[in-house]
Amino acid sequence: MEPLTAAVIILSILVILLFAAGAGLYRRVRELELATYSGVGARLTTGPDTPANGLAVPGGTTMVIKVNRRCPICDDVLLAAAKLATGLPPDLSFAVLSDDPGFDKPLPDSIRVIKDPATWRAAGVPYTPALLVVDENGVVGFTSPVGSGEALVEIVERAVANRKEKQL
Repeated sequence: MEPLTAAVIILSILVILLFAAGAGLYRRVRELELATYSGVGARLTTGPDTPANGLAVPGGTTMVIKVNRRCPICDDVLLAAAKLATGLPPDLSFAVLSDDPGFDKPLPDSIRVIKDPATWRAAGVPYTPALLVVDENGVVGFTSPVGSGEALVEIVERAVANRKEKQL
């Protein structure tokens, strides 16, 4: 076999592998985009037309942090939430939603802790930790993966600033 033919065959194989890798990456990105927006506009329920175990607060908005028992970065996110909870406007509150009935992380009293696996499953975002913004009617208005405490701080500060601008 001539060297030129061998080089063309090798380059063709590399191009095919790169194309396959790119297609796989595109599929994963698309799945992440769909996962990020799933649940927005949904009403969280555990029974017929019942808001999920008090995630919704009358007259306020709840920022629900969804964690699970196998989450290695959830402690960082919960620590950031504890620091943020003291500076929130009165109509905003935090709630932690865990699938672990034995959840016992130290959190301020202003952060509600919900340890109900059924409610955890009803919050249908496929990633943890996650932030869900739930209005007073139990409707999810926003979801986002929260990969660190800094990410939570950034999202919450931006949301509070946007609320202040809308109120002016």
